[in-house]
Amino acid sequence: MSFQTLDLQYKYRSSHHKIHEDFYQKCLQEAVKYDRAVGYFTSNSLSLLAEGLEMFLEKSGVIRIIANPHLTKEDVEAIEFGYKAKYDIVMESMLRELELSRKTIEEDALNTLAWLIYKGQLEIKIAFTKNNSIYHEKFGIFYDHEGNRIAFSGSANETAGGIRDNFEKIDVFFKQHDMERINDMEQDFEDLWNDSTPNLSVIEIPAIIKEKLLTYRKGSKPMSSKPEHIKPRPYQEEAIQAVKNNHWHGILEMATGTGKTITSLLISKAFLKEKGRMFLVIIVPFTHLIEQWIENCEMMGFTHITKCYGSKKKWSSQLQTDIRDFNVGVMDRHVAITTYRSAASAAFNDLIAKLRKDSFLISDECHYFGVKSLRKNKLGNMEAKVGLSATPQRWWDDAGTEYIESFFGPPVYQYDMKTAIQNGALTEYSYHPVQTEFNEDELQRYEQLTKRLIHLYSDEKANKEEISEVNRKRSLIISKAENKKEVLFSIFDKKERESVSHTLVYCAPGEIEIITKSLAELGYRVHRFDSEIQLNERMKILEAFDRGTIQILVAIKCLDEGVDVPSTKVAYFLASTSNPREFVQRRGRILRAHADKNIASIYDFIVLPSLANDQMYKSIASKELPRFSEFSRFAINNYNARQEIGKYLVPFHLEYLMDKLPWEVYNEFQQMEGNDENNEGIRPKNQ
Repeated sequence: MSFQTLDLQYKYRSSHHKIHEDFYQKCLQEAVKYDRAVGYFTSNSLSLLAEGLEMFLEKSGVIRIIANPHLTKEDVEAIEFGYKAKYDIVMESMLRELELSRKTIEEDALNTLAWLIYKGQLEIKIAFTKNNSIYHEKFGIFYDHEGNRIAFSGSANETAGGIRDNFEKIDVFFKQHDMERINDMEQDFEDLWNDSTPNLSVIEIPAIIKEKLLTYRKGSKPMSSKPEHIKPRPYQEEAIQAVKNNHWHGILEMATGTGKTITSLLISKAFLKEKGRMFLVIIVPFTHLIEQWIENCEMMGFTHITKCYGSKKKWSSQLQTDIRDFNVGVMDRHVAITTYRSAASAAFNDLIAKLRKDSFLISDECHYFGVKSLRKNKLGNMEAKVGLSATPQRWWDDAGTEYIESFFGPPVYQYDMKTAIQNGALTEYSYHPVQTEFNEDELQRYEQLTKRLIHLYSDEKANKEEISEVNRKRSLIISKAENKKEVLFSIFDKKERESVSHTLVYCAPGEIEIITKSLAELGYRVHRFDSEIQLNERMKILEAFDRGTIQILVAIKCLDEGVDVPSTKVAYFLASTSNPREFVQRRGRILRAHADKNIASIYDFIVLPSLANDQMYKSIASKELPRFSEFSRFAINNYNARQEIGKYLVPFHLEYLMDKLPWEVYNEFQQMEGNDENNEGIRPKNQ
């Protein structure tokens, strides 16, 4: 089949024809390519062409559309989603499941639009006139598999109204004597597509920020940048003044859950007020935190935001334009948000280095700033630099810690856990240490690995990577001790099922499935929460957890940084490294204030193997007890917690370990144990 079989008219007019049925659908059924230049485009036009479009797409047909920027908000978001899905695995998975059919096209035009863009079967570019008028021409060309062409021009837009409802007329060209007109339209379209048409600028949508498109949408007014009025709390006022007094530099060492994000943005607003303009750069650890930061930025009145992560093709051109416009004074405020991975790239550094002045850097969880890949950055000339972290020191990386302080300056403001609890910024908590054992096999494997370590430490030529690997294996034995699961299941077996709610269980890698399954078999509504859960599903799970529909979440590390679960009332720590950054942040997330929570409870599973010899027992206790010391000191039941764990330490004369905080034993660990962590950028010292 081809266009040769079609019975076409030289014109279609609403007085005698249904243009969408009599012309568009007929052509689409036989076409393999469709080029369209049009004043207005909306997704609802797809639903009108569903029958022909379904057959067109089955042949892997490709549509190219050039339109003016007056799009609906919903279409802007669908188009943006489709282009992002080409690079974002989570969005891709959401569209991959879409089964395209005539019914889907008719009933779900927005998802169809996003899906077509993701699959590469629809490309859209935006035409801007250079005299602020509206791009309004309307013509198109269909192509079949034999190379035949049908061209048309006329008054109809690519909208439901233009195709179906309005009174329209189009002229059609398909005969041999029409070739000159057809060739001319084809050339006009190619000139448009390649941005070589005089007095027009044709731009790919990924290069246009969403906010800019939305200001053009039909029937809308430009987006307001009026900020929500946020009055700083007294401690935030202190933080603002501390950074200002230190020439807009410094680290905010604030307990997790006390509002570091808002505090840093309030500081940036103070900087903006003093300078009159500002280019704000924000670096975050993970991509899922970018949207949270954007929400907070918009709440503070920052609406012009560029996301810089993933392939540099997605953002480098836009960032270059933003920096140029800021430097020449076209814009007075802008925000660029990136991840530490992208911030380490040459592309990002070379562009940010071009900022001339009035620039402000916020480094979220700034302990990541000490990784080696970032130490050759070109961000040092930024006028203001603020680092945020509850634990800015890097575990087993003194050089990294020193670099962070040399870049941002020392901590200029501290808001610790004790003060935050006293002021009501965080919830009070009870702490319950749970002593657990090794079985014989675990103890034997731990002893063998310890002997291997002793041998490696005594060998000056020992491979540091092997030392790190042996330490990692020893730590996993502690994290995965079978007795922990037995005790956990025993605790939950004795509870009334419906009395349990808003409970977290942190487990070791590889154990989330068995723990989730076992708790479900005990009759609890439980869900896993790990990296295998897609980002779009995570919010649904957290909402169900907040409502109480899900009673228990079993997690590994997904809740460590950036994910808010303030409704959590109870947490069970089956696994935790000796790195204070990890367990301090976990505690902070559990202590976030919530209207329905007066007190939180933490159950910490501590391995103290009674079958071990004195030396082995002390070695393991020295790893496990700093966490106890940190957790118990601010707990409302501090005395009872000490009584509970102390009875296991007295026979070995190790009661003093209950008072040794993580950083107090840090140097001892350096000398005796090596590094039992496996975090990026952290390596053991020479032993």
